[in-house]
Amino acid sequence: MPTDPLPDWVLQQRRRVGDRVRDLREQRGLSQERLAELTGLSRHTVYRIELAQYGTSIDHLALIARALRVEIGSLFS
Repeated sequence: MPTDPLPDWVLQQRRRVGDRVRDLREQRGLSQERLAELTGLSRHTVYRIELAQYGTSIDHLALIARALRVEIGSLFS
């Protein structure tokens, strides 16, 4: 069961994933709006994932990885 607030190491991982999503999106010349369209997520959800404001699901990360044409594991590296 998660603690409230979450431990700092969890938030750091969330920031790392968000930074990686943003970096890959920018490398591919995609706006947040376009990535949202490709994934079926809202632009606001993409924004919150990139800024680590949202503890996203593995399902959302799978959609994002596919839209960015990367393996899901690369979002964690």
